[in-house]
Order: sequence, then structure tokens, then C-alpha cells
Amino acid sequence: MKRGNHLPGNGRLLQMVGLAHSLVGATIYRDELRMIGRDGVAAAIPYRGPKATAFWFLLPSALIWIIGQLLNAAEEAGDARAVRSASRLGLASAIVATICIPVSGFWAWLFISLRGLREARRMES
Repeated sequence: MKRGNHLPGNGRLLQMVGLAHSLVGATIYRDELRMIGRDGVAAAIPYRGPKATAFWFLLPSALIWIIGQLLNAAEEAGDARAVRSASRLGLASAIVATICIPVSGFWAWLFISLRGLREARRMES
């Protein structure tokens, strides 16, 4: 779907959040990632501890990117129902995430989801 305001669609913005999350995680957890690499990756992640924290920080990055890709496809197809559904679920997830970790980039996900709901309403008009 073309945007007159030259801003990326919500799906692309969400993909940027996923990428930024990966970059931040790779920076913050670089020592833990090195330990995982030295341990041979397979079965290198314990249930608790610094390596587990690094893993669970980085895992959502790929999921957020994938959700962004699917949202982008729905926007380009003009599928208001899919945009609304993805944005509602994203909003619920972002609210929980920002409550649990208020000093985070999850605020961006929250605003992208709100923007997606507004876009879905516009698509239906």
C-alpha cells in the first residue's frame, strides 16, 4: 500500500525494531554470545544464568522481524482484518512488555501497534 507521507509502513517499522533489538542484544550480550560460541552452540544454553538471559533477549528479535514481514504483506495486500488482528496482538504484547521493562524499546512496538490499528480503520473506510 502506498503511503502519501513517505513513512515506512507499520510492518517495515516493526522489522526495524526487530533489527535494532538484535543489534542492541548483540552489543549488550557480546561476552555471553562469545561464551556460547566457545561452548559449541549445541546445548550451550542453560535454563538460567547470563547465557540464558542473552538467548531469551535475542529470540524475540527474529519473531518481531517475522511479524513485521507478515504485517507488511497484509498492508500491501490491503487486508484490513489481518492488519487489525496483528496490531491488536502487538498492542497487547507491547503493553505487557513495557509494563515489565519500562526502560526499553518496547514503547516503539506499542506506538507502531496503535498506528496499525488506525491504519486498519482507514483501510476499511
